Amino acid sequence: MKTWMALAFAAQVVSASDASSLGRSVGFYHWGGQHTASMSEGVERIAALSGRVARIVLSPRYYRDYNLGSDCYPGYSLSAIALEPDVKRALDNESIEVFMLTAYDGVTLGDCEHAHFLNPSFYTPENTAALIQEYSDFTLYLYREYRRTHKRFIISDWELDNTVYCQAAFAYATQPRFRAYCDSWYAAFYGNRAPVESLAGLKLWLQARQQGIAGGRQRAAAEGIGGMRVYFAPEFSITRALHDAGFQSVLYDVLPGVIFDYVSYSAYESINRAEPAASLTADLNLIQDIVGSSAIIVGETGFARSVWGTAAVARADEVIGAALAWGVAYIFQWNLYDQDTRNDFGLYDLNGNATPLAAYFEGRLRGPAE
Repeated sequence: MKTWMALAFAAQVVSASDASSLGRSVGFYHWGGQHTASMSEGVERIAALSGRVARIVLSPRYYRDYNLGSDCYPGYSLSAIALEPDVKRALDNESIEVFMLTAYDGVTLGDCEHAHFLNPSFYTPENTAALIQEYSDFTLYLYREYRRTHKRFIISDWELDNTVYCQAAFAYATQPRFRAYCDSWYAAFYGNRAPVESLAGLKLWLQARQQGIAGGRQRAAAEGIGGMRVYFAPEFSITRALHDAGFQSVLYDVLPGVIFDYVSYSAYESINRAEPAASLTADLNLIQDIVGSSAIIVGETGFARSVWGTAAVARADEVIGAALAWGVAYIFQWNLYDQDTRNDFGLYDLNGNATPLAAYFEGRLRGPAE
């Protein structure tokens, strides 16, 4: 097994063109973490690594997500949060060419607590129209604001299977005790009787989001703003476990009924197997077969140091290599900062110090010294 030091050394010999190419495909997730001070500060750290691709979160929970307070963002909408000075500094960062946005709207999550997007009864004509309008307005804002840049924005979400199955879809599929717990509390947690209802609501949410983004593109074109700048990429987190156990999943039962530009796969089901590269390659092939498209993003991958020790960087290297060899559009490393002593996936630890993963990426992305 290679050590992280050997990998970091080997990374120094990549060519400048290889490093530049990697920096346009490999991105970093900046969401929370004990050392997080703001959204823009984290994006600046990504840029300092020579990263060109970043993933951030737009949500009414912005203050909580980026350690800026505990309140729910007042008067939240996607267009409003984009004008928040810290958020705008992040989006304006000239080094970042692609932002993937884990985005939640004010219509369905404006109170920070109730995920109305999972409730089929929420989608009255009035609510659906308001939802479409919010995404249309946000899309138009991005086209207008960044029309003279090379920036692109991919609107996504967080692990929809986990969102539906009590935050732990793999456990629901494979552990009867957890499944019984989730089922017994489902109505209290979700306001729906069962996951199948939440999946139905989720499908309506994705369809409305797509309509809004398409409408925003059309409005931009009517103003003479051409090109493709805003994309849609719903994210799921389970390829096999739910379907194999006889349960509905986002991949099999939702995405075939949704128009998208990319699909995003949070890949832990694949990469935590004994042979992560081979497993990920097989699962990417499966995803392509089901959705009928090779426009796939690995929206999240990572290995905790507390679990994998020095092997964490070697596994990251293996997974990134396999994903890029397969042809994914982007792959995002979780996370910029450690969350706590157990969730220590970060490029930077609880005190903001560089971890072996940061050293690895510094070598891979910066390439040889001038």
